[in-house]
Amino acid sequence: MTKEKSALTYALIALNTMLLFLALLDNHLQIPAWLQVTGRLHPMILHFPIVLIIAYGLSSWFAPHFSRPLLLASAITSVITALAGILLSRESSYEGSALQIHKWLGALTSITLLLLYITSPTPKWLSALPLITIILTGHLGGDLTHGAGYVLAPLRPSIRPIPPFDQALVYEDLVQPVLAARCIQCHSSSTTKGGLNMENPQAFAKGGRNGAPWDVLLTRIHLPLDDRKHMPPTNKTQLSDQEINILTAWVHDKAPFDLKITDLPPSDTLRIIAATLLKSDENENFDFPSADEKKIASLRTNYRSITPLATSSPALAIDFYGASSFKSEQLTELSSIKQQIVSINLNKMPVTDNDLSTLASFPNLRQLNLDFTQITGTGISKLTKLSHLQSLSLSGTQIKTGDLDLLASIASLKKVYIWKTGVTANEIKNLRQKRNDLGLITGFNADTVRIKLNPPRLETEARIIHDTAILITLHHFVPGTTIRYSLDGSDPDSTNHNYTSPFPLTTSAQFKAKAYKPGWLASDPITTTFYTQKYPPDSIHLLLPVDSNYLKYQPSILIDADKGDYSFGSGKWLGFHKNDFQALLYYHKPTTITNLIFSSVINTGAEIFPPTHLEVWGGSDQNHLKLLGTLLPKQPEKTDAPSMTNYRITFPAITVRCLKVLAARVKNLPPWHPNKAKPGKEKPGWIFFDELLVN
Repeated sequence: MTKEKSALTYALIALNTMLLFLALLDNHLQIPAWLQVTGRLHPMILHFPIVLIIAYGLSSWFAPHFSRPLLLASAITSVITALAGILLSRESSYEGSALQIHKWLGALTSITLLLLYITSPTPKWLSALPLITIILTGHLGGDLTHGAGYVLAPLRPSIRPIPPFDQALVYEDLVQPVLAARCIQCHSSSTTKGGLNMENPQAFAKGGRNGAPWDVLLTRIHLPLDDRKHMPPTNKTQLSDQEINILTAWVHDKAPFDLKITDLPPSDTLRIIAATLLKSDENENFDFPSADEKKIASLRTNYRSITPLATSSPALAIDFYGASSFKSEQLTELSSIKQQIVSINLNKMPVTDNDLSTLASFPNLRQLNLDFTQITGTGISKLTKLSHLQSLSLSGTQIKTGDLDLLASIASLKKVYIWKTGVTANEIKNLRQKRNDLGLITGFNADTVRIKLNPPRLETEARIIHDTAILITLHHFVPGTTIRYSLDGSDPDSTNHNYTSPFPLTTSAQFKAKAYKPGWLASDPITTTFYTQKYPPDSIHLLLPVDSNYLKYQPSILIDADKGDYSFGSGKWLGFHKNDFQALLYYHKPTTITNLIFSSVINTGAEIFPPTHLEVWGGSDQNHLKLLGTLLPKQPEKTDAPSMTNYRITFPAITVRCLKVLAARVKNLPPWHPNKAKPGKEKPGWIFFDELLVN
């Protein structure tokens, strides 16, 4: 062996020894920044050993005199590529079993080539060994880069059947297909990027390194496309508007995993989307025209909602609220759009037998909910005119034995809900024999079983009170439920208000509501802050620019009384990352004020922190300002969940025409944060504001 060949052999042995050492101890490695650059060369240089190994395998059979130089080149490039891969694997986005197998197959390929070079000449068939390992390694590398099953995906086309609407589940049939198409490739048990596994509900609910999965999901999909944290990555197929709407609505509905589509109210966003995607009688092609939009708008009230059954569908769903405000005239007023009405919900309304004639005049009615109304069954025969009726809810009414026989003549009828009625078990049995295609739902009775109620639904969208009150409207879809609420942030119980109908709110409030029902566990509370804005500034001027991702939004969104949610790309938020927040607020006329609220959000997983320091200055103009108040917000702990928050600065009454507000961002993420800065560097946090509220 020549000195040159001997030196190369020793170098290959040393490099492979280092490779084994790093592969065994990679969980304990701390990679400096300059070595991370070397690791990121892995995707580029890996093509060299692949080509050289293939060439070596072919030359062993067809051109043996070239095989040894190609083997040496393969061994050198393979060990360098494997070492770079070890360095790259320490970056936080790579996790899962596929990574470990990929790492060891890469090491095995390099060591196999070394052994073949040292023991050369060898039988020809041994040249196939590195070819086999490099194919397996490349397959797993494709999974890591592009998601699980990437290479073989064309051979496994999706043939997922579309379920009927009335059998579909919210998660399994609406949400999970979106995750499977756009997310699970990179967030499965084998490629657990960010520590988040979306492969099944149990793993998904655990979340990842960046916190609760719901908050991370909403944050990442709404980030600007050029943001490095935007998901899916820019090199992947992006979510459509409809897919974003599905995920957003699912999270806003408390991310249910086992709820049916039909358990959602007709006006729920997910249900409306589902009606356009799933097989359903609700999705049929109706042969009547759409109603006039102005007419529909004129018929909407605080106690009666009118909602399209599906996007671009002429069919309408009607929901009534507030039993104390219901009058029979509210039904007859709908006669101008009776052709388009296919669903009416009168649950717990004081509907009587006299109203059944009006209901029978809606020719295209498919669903009718009369649960816990005052009907007695005397006028039930009037409903036999509804030739399209498919679902009728009569639970909690006074119908009795004999009344249901009349309904059997409605050929289109598929389901009748009759729990807590006077109908006997014997009559139910007889009717099922006559109409075995008719579903009679009698409810579930078990004194020993207690089910937890879902939270009540707050229908009111406004969060800021101006000169006039806003109407607070609550709703719950379990019959017989009592909703209790408080306005001071206390937990609602029997000592608090009982909700019976929409009520006006005129002052700021920390609103909290819970649902109660005998025999059930109380629901979790819903909590919302309502604000008053008596003196909104007339204009605003930023002294420091927002982050580049938010330059497209006008600063006036901070004083437009339109509260934001966790969707940071909705156009209701301004984000500051490179600069602190500094702004001037102007009034056309002198205005006396006593406090100012910064409406903000905390989401440490998305690097959004409270300001470290807040100031409010005021005076006659920007050159004559004095300090009115300061605040040092408390910084969150590692385990704190994301939350909407506000910071109020109160000061003695002062008459101003100009205000200056300042908010300093966190200059360096805390040591416990997974995205903290490298030693010797600084990485600031974000601060976000959606409103500045004066008085």
